[in-house]
Amino acid sequence: MYGFQNKVLIYCEQITHRLQYVLEWIFHEQMKLDFLVTYDKEEWKRYEGIKINYSENRIQTEDIAIRPHKLIYESGVNSQQLNINRWKKSTVFFYNQPGALIPFDIFSAIFYMITRYEEYLPHKKDAHGRFDPVSSVASQYSFLQAPIVDEWLLSFKYILEKKFGIFLPKKEFEFLPTYDVDIAWAYLNKSKKQTWGGAIKDLLYLRIRWFYDRLVVAALNKADPYDGFKWMEDAQKFYNLKPIYFFLLGKKGPYDRNIDPNHPAMNKLIEHTSSHAQVGLHPSYNSFNSLERVREERDVLAHIVDKPINHSRQHFLRMRLPQSYHLLLELGIHNDYTMGYGSVNGFRAGTSRSFLWYDLAKEIKTSLRVHPFCFMDSTSINTFGKNKIEAFKEAERLVLAVKKVDGRFVSIFHNNNLGRGRENKGWYKFYQKLIELLQQ
Repeated sequence: MYGFQNKVLIYCEQITHRLQYVLEWIFHEQMKLDFLVTYDKEEWKRYEGIKINYSENRIQTEDIAIRPHKLIYESGVNSQQLNINRWKKSTVFFYNQPGALIPFDIFSAIFYMITRYEEYLPHKKDAHGRFDPVSSVASQYSFLQAPIVDEWLLSFKYILEKKFGIFLPKKEFEFLPTYDVDIAWAYLNKSKKQTWGGAIKDLLYLRIRWFYDRLVVAALNKADPYDGFKWMEDAQKFYNLKPIYFFLLGKKGPYDRNIDPNHPAMNKLIEHTSSHAQVGLHPSYNSFNSLERVREERDVLAHIVDKPINHSRQHFLRMRLPQSYHLLLELGIHNDYTMGYGSVNGFRAGTSRSFLWYDLAKEIKTSLRVHPFCFMDSTSINTFGKNKIEAFKEAERLVLAVKKVDGRFVSIFHNNNLGRGRENKGWYKFYQKLIELLQQ
Protein backbone atom coordinates (compact mmCIF):
# COMPACT_ATOMS: atom_id res chain seq x y z
CA MET A 1 0.00 0.00 0.00
CA TYR A 2 1.09 3.53 -0.68
CA GLY A 3 1.38 6.09 2.11
CA PHE A 4 -0.90 9.09 1.54
CA GLN A 5 0.60 11.28 -1.18
CA ASN A 6 -0.12 14.89 -2.03
CA LYS A 7 -0.09 14.02 -5.71
CA VAL A 8 -3.07 13.45 -7.97
CA LEU A 9 -3.48 10.07 -9.63
CA ILE A 10 -5.91 10.17 -12.55
CA TYR A 11 -7.35 7.02 -14.03
CA CYS A 12 -8.33 7.35 -17.67
CA GLU A 13 -8.59 5.06 -20.66
CA GLN A 14 -6.72 7.32 -23.07
CA ILE A 15 -4.30 10.22 -22.61
CA THR A 16 -4.31 12.82 -25.40
CA HIS A 17 -2.40 16.04 -26.03
CA ARG A 18 -5.59 17.91 -25.12
CA LEU A 19 -6.02 16.13 -21.80
CA GLN A 20 -2.32 16.47 -20.92
CA TYR A 21 -2.48 20.20 -21.70
CA VAL A 22 -5.50 20.96 -19.54
CA LEU A 23 -4.28 18.78 -16.64
CA GLU A 24 -0.95 20.64 -16.63
CA TRP A 25 -2.70 24.00 -16.55
CA ILE A 26 -5.11 22.99 -13.76
CA PHE A 27 -2.80 21.03 -11.48
CA HIS A 28 0.69 22.38 -12.17
CA GLU A 29 -0.09 26.05 -12.81
CA GLN A 30 -3.22 26.69 -10.78
CA MET A 31 -3.07 24.24 -7.87
CA LYS A 32 0.69 23.64 -7.65
CA LEU A 33 0.10 19.89 -7.56
CA ASP A 34 1.93 17.08 -9.32
CA PHE A 35 -0.20 14.53 -11.10
CA LEU A 36 0.16 11.12 -12.70
CA VAL A 37 -2.06 9.36 -15.23
CA THR A 38 -2.65 5.62 -15.12
CA TYR A 39 -4.55 3.09 -17.24
CA ASP A 40 -4.29 0.46 -14.49
CA LYS A 41 -7.47 0.17 -12.39
CA GLU A 42 -5.77 -1.90 -9.70
CA GLU A 43 -2.97 0.63 -9.28
CA TRP A 44 -5.57 3.37 -9.01
CA LYS A 45 -7.54 1.41 -6.38
CA ARG A 46 -4.43 0.83 -4.25
CA TYR A 47 -3.31 4.44 -4.35
CA GLU A 48 -3.66 6.34 -1.08
CA GLY A 49 -3.74 9.94 -2.10
CA ILE A 50 -5.72 12.35 -4.24
CA LYS A 51 -7.29 10.37 -7.04
CA ILE A 52 -9.79 11.02 -9.79
CA ASN A 53 -11.58 8.58 -12.03
CA TYR A 54 -11.81 10.18 -15.47
CA SER A 55 -13.63 7.49 -17.37
CA GLU A 56 -17.05 6.13 -18.25
CA ASN A 57 -16.67 3.33 -15.67
CA ARG A 58 -17.42 3.58 -11.94
CA ILE A 59 -14.58 1.92 -10.08
CA GLN A 60 -15.36 2.72 -6.44
CA THR A 61 -18.53 4.15 -4.96
CA GLU A 62 -16.71 6.88 -3.03
CA ASP A 63 -14.36 8.15 -5.73
CA ILE A 64 -14.39 11.49 -7.51
CA ALA A 65 -15.68 10.52 -10.92
CA ILE A 66 -15.61 12.92 -13.84
CA ARG A 67 -17.25 11.61 -16.95
CA PRO A 68 -15.30 12.59 -20.09
CA HIS A 69 -16.84 14.37 -23.04
CA LYS A 70 -15.75 13.32 -26.52
CA LEU A 71 -14.10 16.72 -27.13
CA ILE A 72 -11.04 15.76 -25.10
CA TYR A 73 -10.37 12.73 -27.33
CA GLU A 74 -11.02 14.33 -30.71
CA SER A 75 -8.69 16.15 -33.06
CA GLY A 76 -9.62 19.07 -35.26
CA VAL A 77 -12.61 21.31 -34.67
CA ASN A 78 -16.20 20.09 -34.71
CA SER A 79 -19.52 21.52 -33.60
CA GLN A 80 -20.18 20.51 -29.98
CA GLN A 81 -23.34 19.87 -27.97
CA LEU A 82 -22.67 22.02 -24.90
CA ASN A 83 -25.40 20.80 -22.49
CA ILE A 84 -25.59 23.99 -20.42
CA ASN A 85 -26.56 23.77 -16.75
CA ARG A 86 -25.80 25.32 -13.33
CA TRP A 87 -23.40 24.12 -10.62
CA LYS A 88 -22.22 25.89 -7.45
CA LYS A 89 -23.83 29.16 -8.63
CA SER A 90 -21.86 29.01 -11.90
CA THR A 91 -22.90 28.23 -15.45
CA VAL A 92 -21.32 24.99 -16.68
CA PHE A 93 -21.39 23.00 -19.89
CA PHE A 94 -20.72 19.41 -20.94
CA TYR A 95 -23.09 18.59 -18.06
CA ASN A 96 -23.38 14.80 -18.03
CA GLN A 97 -23.64 13.44 -14.43
CA PRO A 98 -26.58 14.91 -12.50
CA GLY A 99 -26.06 14.52 -8.77
CA ALA A 100 -22.30 13.85 -8.97
CA LEU A 101 -19.76 15.89 -6.99
CA ILE A 102 -18.59 17.28 -10.31
CA PRO A 103 -21.54 16.82 -12.66
CA PHE A 104 -19.85 18.05 -15.84
CA ASP A 105 -16.62 17.39 -17.70
CA ILE A 106 -14.61 20.18 -16.12
CA PHE A 107 -11.50 19.24 -18.13
CA SER A 108 -13.22 19.47 -21.52
CA ALA A 109 -15.10 22.63 -20.50
CA ILE A 110 -11.88 24.40 -19.49
CA PHE A 111 -10.19 23.21 -22.67
CA TYR A 112 -13.07 24.57 -24.73
CA MET A 113 -12.84 27.99 -23.10
CA ILE A 114 -9.10 28.64 -22.90
CA THR A 115 -8.27 27.31 -26.36
CA ARG A 116 -11.04 29.57 -27.74
CA TYR A 117 -12.40 26.52 -29.53
CA GLU A 118 -15.55 28.35 -30.59
CA GLU A 119 -13.51 30.96 -32.47
CA TYR A 120 -12.43 28.28 -34.94
CA LEU A 121 -16.07 27.42 -35.68
CA PRO A 122 -18.22 29.47 -38.11
CA HIS A 123 -19.10 32.74 -36.38
CA LYS A 124 -20.19 36.32 -36.87
CA LYS A 125 -17.50 38.96 -37.35
CA ASP A 126 -17.78 42.61 -36.36
CA ALA A 127 -16.99 45.68 -38.48
CA HIS A 128 -13.25 45.16 -37.94
CA GLY A 129 -13.27 41.48 -38.89
CA ARG A 130 -12.94 40.33 -35.28
CA PHE A 131 -14.76 37.50 -33.55
CA ASP A 132 -17.99 39.15 -32.43
CA PRO A 133 -18.78 38.51 -28.76
CA VAL A 134 -22.45 37.98 -29.64
CA SER A 135 -21.30 34.68 -31.21
CA SER A 136 -19.76 33.48 -27.96
CA VAL A 137 -21.36 31.00 -25.58
CA ALA A 138 -20.52 33.45 -22.77
CA SER A 139 -22.68 36.14 -24.35
CA GLN A 140 -25.48 33.80 -25.32
CA TYR A 141 -25.75 32.38 -21.79
CA SER A 142 -24.98 35.65 -19.96
CA PHE A 143 -21.76 34.77 -18.16
CA LEU A 144 -19.33 37.00 -20.06
CA GLN A 145 -18.67 39.11 -16.97
CA ALA A 146 -18.00 36.12 -14.74
CA PRO A 147 -14.60 34.34 -14.75
CA ILE A 148 -16.36 30.99 -14.86
CA VAL A 149 -13.22 28.90 -15.40
CA ASP A 150 -11.72 30.41 -12.24
CA GLU A 151 -15.00 29.76 -10.41
CA TRP A 152 -14.97 26.10 -11.49
CA LEU A 153 -11.36 25.74 -10.35
CA LEU A 154 -12.09 27.25 -6.95
CA SER A 155 -15.03 24.87 -6.40
CA PHE A 156 -12.91 21.94 -7.64
CA LYS A 157 -10.14 22.93 -5.21
CA TYR A 158 -12.60 23.00 -2.26
CA ILE A 159 -13.90 19.54 -3.21
CA LEU A 160 -10.37 18.08 -3.30
CA GLU A 161 -9.50 19.68 0.05
CA LYS A 162 -12.63 18.39 1.76
CA LYS A 163 -12.58 14.94 0.17
CA PHE A 164 -8.93 14.20 0.90
CA GLY A 165 -8.33 16.31 4.00
CA ILE A 166 -5.62 18.41 2.41
CA PHE A 167 -4.80 22.10 2.17
CA LEU A 168 -3.85 23.52 -1.22
CA PRO A 169 -1.98 26.82 -1.63
CA LYS A 170 -4.17 29.89 -1.93
CA LYS A 171 -3.52 32.05 -4.96
CA GLU A 172 -3.01 35.76 -4.43
CA PHE A 173 -5.06 38.43 -6.18
CA GLU A 174 -2.98 40.38 -8.70
CA PHE A 175 -3.39 43.63 -10.61
CA LEU A 176 -1.60 44.27 -13.90
CA PRO A 177 -2.10 47.74 -15.40
CA THR A 178 -1.41 48.07 -19.12
CA TYR A 179 -1.45 51.09 -21.42
CA ASP A 180 -1.94 51.42 -25.16
CA VAL A 181 -0.18 54.38 -26.73
CA ASP A 182 -2.18 54.73 -29.94
CA ILE A 183 -1.70 58.51 -30.27
CA ALA A 184 1.00 59.97 -28.05
CA TRP A 185 0.03 63.63 -28.64
CA ALA A 186 -3.01 65.32 -30.09
CA TYR A 187 -1.23 68.45 -31.37
CA LEU A 188 2.43 68.44 -30.38
CA ASN A 189 5.21 67.03 -32.58
CA LYS A 190 3.10 67.19 -35.73
CA SER A 191 4.05 68.79 -39.03
CA LYS A 192 2.78 72.25 -39.96
CA LYS A 193 0.62 70.63 -42.62
CA GLN A 194 -1.04 68.40 -40.00
CA THR A 195 -1.45 71.31 -37.58
CA TRP A 196 -3.04 73.72 -40.01
CA GLY A 197 -5.04 71.01 -41.77
CA GLY A 198 -6.49 69.98 -38.43
CA ALA A 199 -7.21 73.61 -37.51
CA ILE A 200 -9.15 74.15 -40.75
CA LYS A 201 -11.20 70.98 -40.06
CA ASP A 202 -11.94 72.24 -36.55
CA LEU A 203 -13.31 75.47 -38.02
CA LEU A 204 -15.31 73.70 -40.72
CA TYR A 205 -16.98 71.48 -38.11
CA LEU A 206 -17.37 74.42 -35.69
CA ARG A 207 -15.13 72.79 -33.07
CA ILE A 208 -14.11 76.19 -31.78
CA ARG A 209 -12.72 75.03 -28.42
CA TRP A 210 -10.63 72.37 -30.16
CA PHE A 211 -9.39 74.97 -32.66
CA TYR A 212 -8.31 77.17 -29.77
CA ASP A 213 -6.57 74.27 -27.97
CA ARG A 214 -4.73 73.26 -31.12
CA LEU A 215 -3.34 76.75 -31.71
CA VAL A 216 -2.38 77.30 -28.06
CA VAL A 217 -0.56 73.96 -27.84
CA ALA A 218 1.15 74.25 -31.22
CA ALA A 219 2.10 77.93 -31.02
CA LEU A 220 2.89 78.25 -27.30
CA ASN A 221 4.11 74.70 -26.62
CA LYS A 222 1.53 74.26 -23.85
CA ALA A 223 0.61 70.88 -22.34
CA ASP A 224 -0.87 68.55 -24.93
CA PRO A 225 -4.34 67.20 -24.01
CA TYR A 226 -3.26 63.60 -24.74
CA ASP A 227 -0.12 63.84 -22.63
CA GLY A 228 -0.98 61.80 -19.55
CA PHE A 229 2.50 60.27 -19.33
CA LYS A 230 3.79 62.24 -16.34
CA TRP A 231 0.60 61.47 -14.39
CA MET A 232 0.86 57.78 -15.37
CA GLU A 233 4.46 57.59 -14.17
CA ASP A 234 3.63 59.38 -10.92
CA ALA A 235 0.74 56.96 -10.30
CA GLN A 236 3.09 54.06 -10.99
CA LYS A 237 5.50 55.27 -8.29
CA PHE A 238 2.84 56.28 -5.75
CA TYR A 239 0.85 53.03 -5.99
CA ASN A 240 3.87 50.80 -6.67
CA LEU A 241 2.46 49.55 -9.99
CA LYS A 242 4.28 47.41 -12.53
CA PRO A 243 2.67 48.40 -15.84
CA ILE A 244 3.31 47.45 -19.46
CA TYR A 245 3.12 50.12 -22.18
CA PHE A 246 2.24 49.03 -25.72
CA PHE A 247 3.42 51.42 -28.46
CA LEU A 248 1.76 51.63 -31.86
CA LEU A 249 4.54 52.16 -34.43
CA GLY A 250 2.87 51.25 -37.73
CA LYS A 251 2.89 53.43 -40.79
CA LYS A 252 0.14 56.04 -41.07
CA GLY A 253 -3.30 54.76 -41.97
CA PRO A 254 -6.98 55.34 -41.15
CA TYR A 255 -6.60 53.46 -37.84
CA ASP A 256 -2.86 53.96 -37.26
CA ARG A 257 -2.32 57.60 -36.35
CA ASN A 258 0.56 57.68 -33.89
CA ILE A 259 3.60 59.93 -34.22
CA ASP A 260 6.36 58.60 -36.50
CA PRO A 261 8.68 56.48 -34.29
CA ASN A 262 11.66 58.20 -35.94
CA HIS A 263 10.56 61.57 -34.54
CA PRO A 264 13.04 62.58 -31.78
CA ALA A 265 10.21 63.26 -29.30
CA MET A 266 8.68 59.83 -29.90
CA ASN A 267 12.07 58.18 -29.56
CA LYS A 268 12.63 60.01 -26.30
CA LEU A 269 9.20 59.04 -24.95
CA ILE A 270 9.74 55.34 -25.71
CA GLU A 271 13.28 55.35 -24.31
CA HIS A 272 12.19 57.06 -21.10
CA THR A 273 9.19 54.74 -20.67
CA SER A 274 11.41 51.67 -21.05
CA SER A 275 13.61 53.00 -18.23
CA HIS A 276 10.83 52.69 -15.65
CA ALA A 277 8.34 50.14 -17.08
CA GLN A 278 8.05 47.19 -19.42
CA VAL A 279 7.47 48.08 -23.05
CA GLY A 280 5.62 45.99 -25.62
CA LEU A 281 4.59 46.17 -29.26
CA HIS A 282 1.14 47.28 -30.39
CA PRO A 283 1.07 45.77 -33.91
CA SER A 284 -0.80 47.98 -36.35
CA TYR A 285 -4.36 47.55 -37.62
CA ASN A 286 -3.54 45.45 -40.69
CA SER A 287 -0.65 43.51 -39.17
CA PHE A 288 -2.70 40.65 -37.71
CA ASN A 289 -1.99 38.44 -40.73
CA SER A 290 1.24 40.04 -42.00
CA LEU A 291 4.51 38.61 -40.73
CA GLU A 292 6.55 41.32 -42.47
CA ARG A 293 4.61 44.19 -40.89
CA VAL A 294 4.89 42.81 -37.39
CA ARG A 295 8.59 42.06 -37.89
CA GLU A 296 9.27 45.58 -39.16
CA GLU A 297 7.40 47.21 -36.27
CA ARG A 298 9.03 44.91 -33.72
CA ASP A 299 12.50 45.73 -35.08
CA VAL A 300 11.82 49.47 -34.84
CA LEU A 301 10.80 49.17 -31.19
CA ALA A 302 13.67 46.81 -30.33
CA HIS A 303 16.14 49.28 -31.86
CA ILE A 304 14.76 52.19 -29.83
CA VAL A 305 14.79 50.39 -26.47
CA ASP A 306 17.89 48.33 -27.30
CA LYS A 307 16.43 45.09 -25.97
CA PRO A 308 14.37 42.17 -27.30
CA ILE A 309 10.59 42.62 -27.49
CA ASN A 310 8.60 39.86 -25.81
CA HIS A 311 5.18 41.48 -25.16
CA SER A 312 2.51 42.28 -27.73
CA ARG A 313 -1.11 43.38 -28.04
CA GLN A 314 -2.82 43.80 -31.41
CA HIS A 315 -4.13 47.28 -32.21
CA PHE A 316 -7.95 47.35 -32.16
CA LEU A 317 -7.59 43.84 -30.66
CA ARG A 318 -7.60 42.68 -34.26
CA MET A 319 -6.48 39.06 -34.33
CA ARG A 320 -7.35 35.85 -36.10
CA LEU A 321 -6.76 32.36 -34.75
CA PRO A 322 -4.44 30.63 -35.33
CA GLN A 323 -2.65 32.93 -37.81
CA SER A 324 -1.96 35.90 -35.52
CA TYR A 325 -0.44 33.70 -32.83
CA HIS A 326 1.67 31.82 -35.37
CA LEU A 327 3.19 35.17 -36.41
CA LEU A 328 4.13 36.08 -32.85
CA LEU A 329 5.75 32.72 -32.23
CA GLU A 330 7.72 32.93 -35.46
CA LEU A 331 9.04 36.32 -34.35
CA GLY A 332 10.01 35.11 -30.88
CA ILE A 333 7.29 37.04 -29.06
CA HIS A 334 6.03 34.84 -26.22
CA ASN A 335 3.49 37.00 -24.36
CA ASP A 336 0.27 38.28 -25.92
CA TYR A 337 -2.27 40.58 -24.22
CA THR A 338 -4.98 40.73 -26.92
CA MET A 339 -7.40 38.27 -25.28
CA GLY A 340 -10.47 40.37 -24.60
CA TYR A 341 -13.20 42.20 -26.51
CA GLY A 342 -13.25 45.77 -27.76
CA SER A 343 -17.02 46.20 -27.58
CA VAL A 344 -17.78 44.71 -24.16
CA ASN A 345 -15.83 44.24 -20.94
CA GLY A 346 -15.54 40.76 -19.50
CA PHE A 347 -13.72 37.44 -19.75
CA ARG A 348 -13.31 36.31 -23.36
CA ALA A 349 -11.59 33.04 -22.36
CA GLY A 350 -13.59 32.60 -19.16
CA THR A 351 -10.53 33.15 -16.98
CA SER A 352 -8.59 36.04 -15.48
CA ARG A 353 -5.39 33.97 -15.43
CA SER A 354 -2.75 33.50 -18.08
CA PHE A 355 -2.30 30.26 -19.99
CA LEU A 356 -0.07 28.80 -22.67
CA TRP A 357 -1.82 28.82 -26.02
CA TYR A 358 -2.87 25.44 -27.38
CA ASP A 359 -2.69 25.38 -31.17
CA LEU A 360 -5.78 23.49 -32.33
CA ALA A 361 -4.50 23.53 -35.91
CA LYS A 362 -1.44 21.48 -34.89
CA GLU A 363 -2.80 19.89 -31.67
CA ILE A 364 0.18 21.04 -29.59
CA LYS A 365 0.83 23.23 -26.57
CA THR A 366 2.94 26.22 -27.58
CA SER A 367 5.30 28.57 -25.74
CA LEU A 368 3.04 31.60 -26.31
CA ARG A 369 1.52 32.78 -23.03
CA VAL A 370 -1.87 34.46 -23.36
CA HIS A 371 -2.70 37.16 -20.78
CA PRO A 372 -6.45 37.94 -20.78
CA PHE A 373 -7.73 41.40 -19.84
CA CYS A 374 -11.24 42.15 -18.60
CA PHE A 375 -11.55 45.95 -18.57
CA MET A 376 -10.73 48.66 -21.12
CA ASP A 377 -11.39 52.38 -20.74
CA SER A 378 -12.49 52.97 -24.35
CA THR A 379 -15.03 50.14 -24.08
CA SER A 380 -16.59 51.84 -21.06
CA ILE A 381 -16.53 55.22 -22.80
CA ASN A 382 -18.30 53.77 -25.84
CA THR A 383 -20.81 51.92 -23.64
CA PHE A 384 -21.59 54.53 -20.99
CA GLY A 385 -20.51 57.82 -22.59
CA LYS A 386 -20.11 60.48 -19.92
CA ASN A 387 -21.84 58.41 -17.25
CA LYS A 388 -18.78 57.52 -15.20
CA ILE A 389 -20.94 56.37 -12.29
CA GLU A 390 -22.40 53.50 -14.31
CA ALA A 391 -19.02 52.79 -15.89
CA PHE A 392 -17.44 52.50 -12.46
CA LYS A 393 -20.21 50.19 -11.25
CA GLU A 394 -19.33 47.81 -14.08
CA ALA A 395 -15.61 48.05 -13.28
CA GLU A 396 -16.36 47.41 -9.62
CA ARG A 397 -18.37 44.28 -10.48
CA LEU A 398 -15.44 42.95 -12.51
CA VAL A 399 -12.95 43.72 -9.74
CA LEU A 400 -15.08 41.93 -7.15
CA ALA A 401 -15.54 38.94 -9.48
CA VAL A 402 -11.77 38.61 -9.91
CA LYS A 403 -11.02 39.14 -6.21
CA LYS A 404 -13.55 36.46 -5.29
CA VAL A 405 -11.55 33.84 -7.22
CA ASP A 406 -8.11 35.24 -6.25
CA GLY A 407 -7.49 36.00 -9.90
CA ARG A 408 -5.60 38.57 -11.92
CA PHE A 409 -7.20 41.84 -12.96
CA VAL A 410 -5.65 43.14 -16.19
CA SER A 411 -6.83 46.57 -17.36
CA ILE A 412 -6.20 48.67 -20.47
CA PHE A 413 -6.09 52.44 -20.37
CA HIS A 414 -4.97 54.89 -23.07
CA ASN A 415 -2.75 57.88 -22.48
CA ASN A 416 -5.16 60.16 -24.34
CA ASN A 417 -7.93 59.27 -21.87
CA LEU A 418 -5.63 59.98 -18.93
CA GLY A 419 -4.65 63.45 -20.16
CA ARG A 420 -6.32 66.73 -19.17
CA GLY A 421 -8.02 67.58 -22.46
CA ARG A 422 -11.68 68.22 -23.20
CA GLU A 423 -12.08 64.83 -24.84
CA ASN A 424 -13.06 62.15 -22.28
CA LYS A 425 -12.34 64.61 -19.50
CA GLY A 426 -11.79 63.27 -16.00
CA TRP A 427 -10.94 59.68 -16.78
CA TYR A 428 -7.66 59.93 -14.88
CA LYS A 429 -9.77 60.42 -11.72
CA PHE A 430 -11.82 57.35 -12.65
CA TYR A 431 -8.60 55.35 -13.06
CA GLN A 432 -7.17 56.57 -9.76
CA LYS A 433 -10.36 55.50 -7.99
CA LEU A 434 -10.15 52.10 -9.72
CA ILE A 435 -6.52 51.61 -8.62
CA GLU A 436 -7.48 52.39 -5.02
CA LEU A 437 -10.33 49.87 -5.20
CA LEU A 438 -7.95 47.24 -6.59
CA GLN A 439 -5.48 47.82 -3.76
CA GLN A 440 -8.02 47.53 -0.94
